[in-house]
Amino acid sequence: MTALDGPARAARDAPSAVRHEIYWRSTEPVAPGPPLTGDVHCDVAVVGAGYTGLWTAYNLKRAEPSLDIHIVEAEFAGAGASGHNDGFVTPTIGHSLEGLVGRFGPERAKSAYALVGRSMLELGRFCKRHGVDAELEPSGYFQVAASPAQVRRLEADLRLAERLGSAAGLELYSAAEARDRIDSPAIHGAFKVGGSLINPHKLVRGLARVVRELGVTIHENTRATRVERTAKGPVVTTPHGRLSSDKLLLATNAYQHRFWPFRRKVVPVWSYAAVTEPLTGEQLAQVHWPGREGFVEARNFIVFGRFTADNRLLIGGGPAPYYYGRDMDEGRHMDNPSATAELRAILGRYFPQWRHLPFTHAYGGCVAITREFVPHVGSMGPDVYYAHGYCGNGIAVTHTTGKVLRDLMLGRRTAYTDLLFVDGAERGFPPEPLSFAGARAMTALMAGKDRFPGLLRHLPD
Repeated sequence: MTALDGPARAARDAPSAVRHEIYWRSTEPVAPGPPLTGDVHCDVAVVGAGYTGLWTAYNLKRAEPSLDIHIVEAEFAGAGASGHNDGFVTPTIGHSLEGLVGRFGPERAKSAYALVGRSMLELGRFCKRHGVDAELEPSGYFQVAASPAQVRRLEADLRLAERLGSAAGLELYSAAEARDRIDSPAIHGAFKVGGSLINPHKLVRGLARVVRELGVTIHENTRATRVERTAKGPVVTTPHGRLSSDKLLLATNAYQHRFWPFRRKVVPVWSYAAVTEPLTGEQLAQVHWPGREGFVEARNFIVFGRFTADNRLLIGGGPAPYYYGRDMDEGRHMDNPSATAELRAILGRYFPQWRHLPFTHAYGGCVAITREFVPHVGSMGPDVYYAHGYCGNGIAVTHTTGKVLRDLMLGRRTAYTDLLFVDGAERGFPPEPLSFAGARAMTALMAGKDRFPGLLRHLPD
């Protein structure tokens, strides 16, 4: 991507001025709790204190308050994608509605979207009930088109929504109508989707507080070094103790490949974002954006933007690289100059008036992808459960997943346990170097379809 402003732009985003760390963590400090020491037995053990593990613990304790639940977390609650995603609360399950309908059929997709839609509403109620200040803005977001081909994609999405009976209130705006909502020269059309914008870090930290108040024990700075099934039940080994339990949940999402049964079921791909300094009132007035909705561009490698509570502009998306060997080392990949340059170009394309705004933060994090591009939730026998693979759309879906896992663990047959992503067949990725080569090929194909949609329109998504 060609830089917009040459040396002047480079100076504004000089390494000394940009912090290569998760922006959201600066909004609320973290003091990790004590680690596990010694050997402990409990009813339910959970590996991973992100949304999935915490929502499951929350729902289990509300259903069966007497359950003794312990969670082990390698760093602190919300250290992974739960605390550093971009805060779009959307109904999307997996990669896309089109892919979901194509794989599972319209009726099962409709049922799943209905339950995830309920979770979107319940998130707001949870925050209000428990005093969680997640900076929730029920503004929804716009699915936008930045080219005529993307307008056709929006039209196809609306036809699909009509087929599912969920198109009520959805209207395709023309370029002029869309720009009356978000005044960007890049937008050729849009429709508005319900949902919210949140501070993901504050949500997960607030959820962890509530779960502790219900009596759940969270052992932070406690990495699971070994997980095994013994004659007496599952056992999690950590550096300073062992956690045995009657039931075990593996809820580490992008890290799930580190457990042997899932070593080829999940690949972590990197997603990048950049955040500006807070905009002044004068700067905000330069772009007509009265509803403060987020926006997501209709393409394979999505581009998105939103305001934070303190009027920073967050821009994210672009190519999602996979590093050889499922490399998730933040020291090597958090700072990605080419990704930052791409985000700078996206900012200039959407909002020329703001193209000079300095970035204060530029960073990346891992998204968990499955081969089917849908999450997988289920059990391995009567005592081990798992959930992973939200494909970058996990805030609402993990809330739903917490109810799925509650019902599975309690032996209930419900609408949640019948969801399309529960106990389904899960194909694995090939071993390295084939995974790396395949990821490169898929990335090239998806990028090509974004760049040349007419030429490659007959290739499947």
